[in-house]
Amino acid sequence: MRALAADMGVATMTLYGHVPTKDDVLLGVVNLVAGEIDLPGPDVPPWDALRRITREFRRVALQHPNLVPLIVQRPPTSAASLRTLEVALDALRRAGIEPARTAQAYRIIASFAIGFVSLECGGYFRPVDLTAGRRIAPIDRAAVPRIAEVAPHLAYWDADAEFEQGMDVLISVLAGWATSAGPGQVMEGNGRSGGHVQGVDARAHGDPDPAVGRP
Repeated sequence: MRALAADMGVATMTLYGHVPTKDDVLLGVVNLVAGEIDLPGPDVPPWDALRRITREFRRVALQHPNLVPLIVQRPPTSAASLRTLEVALDALRRAGIEPARTAQAYRIIASFAIGFVSLECGGYFRPVDLTAGRRIAPIDRAAVPRIAEVAPHLAYWDADAEFEQGMDVLISVLAGWATSAGPGQVMEGNGRSGGHVQGVDARAHGDPDPAVGRP
């Protein structure tokens, strides 16, 4: 807080007139960044919408890598972040996944995105070095034959391509959870290209939902 106040050219106690604690400052920053996520419109097919949200989270997180640990510890609470959750859940419901499984599906895709970006920002997928170092003794290659075998392939990776591949795998699985078209649900194609909406019934949403259209 002292460093922040110094950067702003004010006394430290001045900040506390606006925010109660440091945690509130950090949550405010997380909420601010969450507002940078560009959400798809309600006319975007469900699986395409889910892909866009997931890609957008990664794009914004990579622009602010120091905030990734904060996002995990302090889930955003702003209207913008709740709108992101709303659009993601709506995409899954429109795809034909029933409510209980929609919650599970959201946790799966969110865990993938957050985990991938966290490891990506932290440099976890760096090359494996089995040779001697100043602080680490040489590793017996015979003791780790698979690491020795795969190590050259671990040294280089296309993060963009692997992110897309991982997302495709998950969405293919989630598409298998879709039930037949019913109230509040939309059935699509094979889950990869988004397909075309075949049927929508907004009655299960209560009030007409602009994300699924009016009956």
